[in-house]
Amino acid sequence: MSASSEMQTLYRYLLTIIRIFNSDVPGLASRNRYCRKTLSYTRAKAAVPRLSSGRMMALLLTVAGYLAISVAFPCRVSAAGGLEKPGLPSIGSGLYELYIFTDYFCGPCQTLEEELDSTLQELIKRNAVKIHFVDLPIHRETVLFNRYFLYAACASGSSRNVLRARRELFSLAEHQDTVDEQKIVRRFEQRNIPFKVYDLKPVYPEFNRIIRQFNVHSTPTCVIKFNPADIRSYSGVSRIRQGMAVLLAATAASK
Repeated sequence: MSASSEMQTLYRYLLTIIRIFNSDVPGLASRNRYCRKTLSYTRAKAAVPRLSSGRMMALLLTVAGYLAISVAFPCRVSAAGGLEKPGLPSIGSGLYELYIFTDYFCGPCQTLEEELDSTLQELIKRNAVKIHFVDLPIHRETVLFNRYFLYAACASGSSRNVLRARRELFSLAEHQDTVDEQKIVRRFEQRNIPFKVYDLKPVYPEFNRIIRQFNVHSTPTCVIKFNPADIRSYSGVSRIRQGMAVLLAATAASK
């Protein structure tokens, strides 16, 4: 990557971080149908807002972290459960594709997670569906949680470990009033969940591409791609339950 490209990537990253640090601190969303907000991990054009001294210090620390991880090697793990290359965390295999869009701090996502986890395990056993995870930054804390999910997906050699990492992150988001990076690291270490720090710059453009492709504006949302001509989107807890029932029925013959 050229120096000019590196600077452009860093500039877009800084604009995203500035936007995050200047946003209002959200509480947990109510456990209704879905959480909704403008969604994007980067912004091509933006005016740099004024920062308070405290937020400026947080920004500088974040930049230091960015520079520290920018020298890490890209993630390339076998297709068994982690990332084959920098991109979407994916598990399973099959002719169908399932895209799961969630936010760890979204109340409806937390409500749905336990039964969704069970459904995903069943779909993996049937070997008929490739499952992709896209964490959406509706709440600002999600950026940190997404980073550690990607680190875990990179290091994991199995679908089981990827799902375990997801469960632990949801548990932290739901039951902890405040969660910092060290709490996530401690939880992963306590649960023996491996993770690998790597350069995330190539990942976020792919996230944004998928979000735009399926026109996703809220969480939880699931998109099922049966074939290029049959793509179905389900938003909200009740509709996702219906969509999972359809997918389970479609894959029943492959058991």
